[in-house]
Amino acid sequence: MRHIAILTCLEACRVCTGAACLEAWNKRERQFSRYAGEEAQLNAFLHCNGCHSDPISDPGIAEKLQRLTAMGVDTVHLGVCTVKRETGTLCPTMKTLAERLRQNGMQIVMGTH
Repeated sequence: MRHIAILTCLEACRVCTGAACLEAWNKRERQFSRYAGEEAQLNAFLHCNGCHSDPISDPGIAEKLQRLTAMGVDTVHLGVCTVKRETGTLCPTMKTLAERLRQNGMQIVMGTH
């Protein structure tokens, strides 16, 4: 069975309910279509710790990473909110965090809905 997490931007949570990500997951649409017909479980829906947080030294991030690992999460989807609209590139904080997740054996998938 696949164990999935969705990682979103803390700042985006000011206006986002997560509904579009969860709807796409429930319907196995868009970036989640890869799990159609496969046993997969959504184990976590989490946020970064903010633009001014250092994903390398932030104890909260370390705790989140430890929890994801303990739950057996193998794939983390980065929400559409993790890409800066102005440049179309991944937020620098999220880029560092994604690399840290990869180093812990998790596959990173860009996008949710």
